[in-house]
Amino acid sequence: MRPKLLLLALCLLYLAGTPLVGSAQDPGQRELLERAYDTKSYVLLEQFFDNWQKEYADNEAEAPDKWVAEAHKVFAAMLRPDISSEIGIEVLGPVLVVQSTLDKIGYVNKKSMAFQKGDLDKTVYVTVDSAIDFRPKYQIEGLTAVYLTEGYKTIVNDYLTTFILPPLEIETFDDWEMTETDSIWNITGNEKEPYDLEEAKLQEELERIFFLRDYAGSILCHYFLASVITPFFSIDKIIFDRSFQYAVVEYHQCKRGGTIVLKKVKNKWTFDHLYERWVSS
Repeated sequence: MRPKLLLLALCLLYLAGTPLVGSAQDPGQRELLERAYDTKSYVLLEQFFDNWQKEYADNEAEAPDKWVAEAHKVFAAMLRPDISSEIGIEVLGPVLVVQSTLDKIGYVNKKSMAFQKGDLDKTVYVTVDSAIDFRPKYQIEGLTAVYLTEGYKTIVNDYLTTFILPPLEIETFDDWEMTETDSIWNITGNEKEPYDLEEAKLQEELERIFFLRDYAGSILCHYFLASVITPFFSIDKIIFDRSFQYAVVEYHQCKRGGTIVLKKVKNKWTFDHLYERWVSS
């Protein structure tokens, strides 16, 4: 083998064995997010999201069958102003978190009145795909779109809830003591008010939430006294008819969602009607 070809081969072997810097599987991104928060640096936070964006691309061109390929077109249609305005989808930047999986795709052999109405509970359909690797294309100038993989979901949710509080400077107390009441530890002394560890933890969580929200808008959703990272908008289930003339779509955005019926007109998915809307507490 010629020396130049040998050198090229060795370089390729080295790169193949080198981990992706700043990936979700690598501690680099976790450390970068923590460093951004510790220094309150939006420059570092922007770098965190830029690394995330570069790690995952859309997979529309890799759709394994016609059903998944059509699901990508439905996602794009749902975000057009003529449809999004009907169901109240909000787009806030500069970062958009986009879904990376789709729960279910199915089809009906014969269109029933329940299907055309949008009532999937009374519709018999065949499931053709489930737990689909689904990273739909979404590009808007000035917005960074990142795909919410399980790795990044863990990174951000750990950042929000798993941390070490700054050490308490007990030297400021005279004759201090620590006591526990109803699983809450208090440190008492002569010079300060009782130190509530739960309150300190909540304050830290809120500061971490506000730091992300100041930069990334609606990246988080509040569920049952906890904030978690969530896609800005998700399609959960799509049921087509076999001719791809109608699609019944279940969707959600944070704590609200619904079911919408789309109809294809001149090879374009258009709004037919909204079947139902729901809001969770």
